[in-house]
Amino acid sequence: MSDKKGLKQKDLYDLVWSKPLTTLAKELNFDAYNLRKICKQHNIPLPQSGHWQKIKHNKKVSKTTFPIDVEKDKTTILYLDEKGYIAYNPPGKVKSKLKTEIETSKELSLKVPDKLSKPHKYIIATKEYHKAIKIRNKTRNWSMKIDDSDALSINVSDGLFSRALRFMDTLIKAMEKRGYIIKVSNHTTITVFEQSYDIRLSEKNRRVKRETNNSWDSFDLEPTGNLCLKLDDLYPKKEWSDTKTKPLEDKLADILVWIETRAKEDKARKIERAIWREEQEKLRKIEEDLQKVKDEELSNFKALLTMATRWHKAEYLRKFIKKLESNDLKLQSNNQPIKNTLEWAKEKADWYDPLIEKEVKLLEDIDRETLEVKRNKYW
Repeated sequence: MSDKKGLKQKDLYDLVWSKPLTTLAKELNFDAYNLRKICKQHNIPLPQSGHWQKIKHNKKVSKTTFPIDVEKDKTTILYLDEKGYIAYNPPGKVKSKLKTEIETSKELSLKVPDKLSKPHKYIIATKEYHKAIKIRNKTRNWSMKIDDSDALSINVSDGLFSRALRFMDTLIKAMEKRGYIIKVSNHTTITVFEQSYDIRLSEKNRRVKRETNNSWDSFDLEPTGNLCLKLDDLYPKKEWSDTKTKPLEDKLADILVWIETRAKEDKARKIERAIWREEQEKLRKIEEDLQKVKDEELSNFKALLTMATRWHKAEYLRKFIKKLESNDLKLQSNNQPIKNTLEWAKEKADWYDPLIEKEVKLLEDIDRETLEVKRNKYW
């Protein structure tokens, strides 16, 4: 690093070619995804897939040259904090531009009306669903079937229900204008930039201590009258609520900006993870293929060694047979002389020799390497 205050183009280029991006990101206490993103924004080339694996195995690699613009390289891209870590706050220009685009769009209506006008089909279905719930609860007709297929995830008190419908009607219509896909089943799911999130509108509650004669404290949940929109499938959960200075209705543009920005980031991360998984799979395949070659090499060597050992023993037998012949000796088995000792012994040597492997009927079920009876595949 040439500058304690930060990194310029040349600094970052040298760093990303000095070690793997994930390792570098950990050292700089930064996110590898954003580091890659910054390099792409500044046209800084990155090592291709398999680059570091080739270096690990002492293979030849090429480095992509990066012509430095002396004037542009005076600008610091990333700043370092006092610990030498990257202190980077993504510029808010993108969000600001998106918010301006949404707020000035003639196609969108972000003002929540005082009364419903041409409500969305999901709003109509939700209204009917809650009406049916009331009837069932009032009549205690628990066998009454209620259609909830198009009912939005709304959970508020009766006094807040009308406002909740008007808010969701405005939000859903704006989302569809922005190209969102909305599906309602057991959850209300929105999809934008191929990323899906579950949303629900609820009412904030507060815990109120209940007056009892018990020795322990009991609490009730009391509605506060404050609306809260939540994205449930994120960690931590993201939500927008009424505040003393700003109702939820005035946050529609902020909600759309946040969701769309997050969806773009999530999509980019998924692509990044998919690329990483593909690279890892390629590396795994390379290692697997290499291991197969190694295993085959060792197996072939063991087979060669076994053949050499058998050949050596066969030659040893033949030398012994010559001794028998020169001394006119006969072999014995169970204290009985073996007929035609020399011919018999020569036959066994030829049967054992890996370069001959003469067929001997009485030994056809014997393994030449172990000299044990061959295992039957059904045993």
